[in-house]
Amino acid sequence: MYGRVTKYFHNKGYGFIRGEDNITYFIHHSKLNGEYIAPGYYVFFKPFQSDRSDYNAKNITVIEAPERGRKNGKTHK
Repeated sequence: MYGRVTKYFHNKGYGFIRGEDNITYFIHHSKLNGEYIAPGYYVFFKPFQSDRSDYNAKNITVIEAPERGRKNGKTHK
């Protein structure tokens, strides 16, 4: 599933992705597999259920990061 990172707290090690289904998924740093994420990043992820929540994300892959493709603060297409 695709989605956008809405919040990520690096100091706490967790955050949230708004999925293409308009559901918010919880991200834990242990499920990032080395990926760096931040709010605004467009990502691909696998939803899964845990004993604490039905809406969790794992296997996150960054598709687009806001700072990628920018020069002097402007986005180039």
